[in-house]
Formats: sequence, C-alpha cells, structure tokens
Amino acid sequence: MTPRLIYTPRSHFSRKVRLLADGLGIALDLVDAGNVADSDAARFGPNPLMKVPTLIDGKQVVFDADHIAAWLVRTHDPSDRFDVMTRDVDVLNARAVMNGMMAAEVELVLAARTGIDTSHRRFDKMRASLLAGIDWLEQNADVFPSAPSYLGLHLVALCDHLALYGVARLDHPRLASRVAALTALPWVSASKPV
Repeated sequence: MTPRLIYTPRSHFSRKVRLLADGLGIALDLVDAGNVADSDAARFGPNPLMKVPTLIDGKQVVFDADHIAAWLVRTHDPSDRFDVMTRDVDVLNARAVMNGMMAAEVELVLAARTGIDTSHRRFDKMRASLLAGIDWLEQNADVFPSAPSYLGLHLVALCDHLALYGVARLDHPRLASRVAALTALPWVSASKPV
C-alpha cells in the first residue's frame, strides 16, 4: 500500500518531506488538507494538532516533517543517502534554525490571512527571528553539502516559501548558490510552490 501524506501544496514543512520522498523514489499518495487555517479536524486526518504534514503508512501514523523523514529512511532507505539520521550538531543546529524560521513564518502568514493585525511586538520578534535566522544560515553556509541532502532540501523548501510569501529578504549569495544547484535537479524543481 502506498503511504499517504496529508499535506498542502504550499507547506514548506510538507515540501521537505515530498522532496525527500521524490529523491529516494518513494511514491506517496498526496492528500491536500486545504486551507490550514481551517479548524475542521477531519481535514488533517488523525493529527490532533490539525497541522501538516501527517504520514499514514499502513497502520502507522507519523506526525511532524522530521519524524516523517526519519520514518521514511528507516523503512525505505536504511543506507540514509540524504543524511536524515545525522547526529552532526552543526547540521542539527541548522535544521533547528530553519524549523524555527518556518514556524515563525507560518504564524505571520496565517495571522495575515485570517485578518490579525501583525503590528504587535510578538510578530516583530518573529520577523526579527527570520532575518537573524537567514543571516545565521548564510554565515554557516558551509554546513550545507554540495551533494543533495535532507539539509539542502530543507533549505530549498524554506527559501522557496520565503520567496513565495515575501516575508523576509533573500539576498544571501552563499545560500542562493546552494538552492540554485539543488533546484536545477528536475525532481526538486517539479514541486516548487506557486
């Protein structure tokens, strides 16, 4: 049975899972949850947090993009070609920064989408964290390998989403070169959100 991924086409958290699956040649049955601002729990399958992505693989349900990535590697790619299961602290720190940026951006986008005034100081901190995060990633760009990796796919998903919504500036040449190299791969460019 083909694993089912509950996702949205523009979700950067979902996209990093989709990119990993595409790179590993793992077919996924994609189920679009629709508007992630909706509170209809049925749209999100068995995920009690009503978030995407959620993977349903037979009887196993897996929440959270990085947990899904680890599940896919453990069940379909024990050689871990994209270094999902790394213990390298620098790589894990870069993932943590990107995940934090992605979470902050989701809050900003959903607030604006639902009519919440984002001029509050809490949202200012989110915008500041996006700028500090992208600057930190640029300064630490050497952590991204030249070969395709889960870390690089994570970066592509983040940067494409930032560009799509225009929430943070993207004038970082070292990161841009890594994103461009990965986007040149047809299986990466095929899922770019529009």
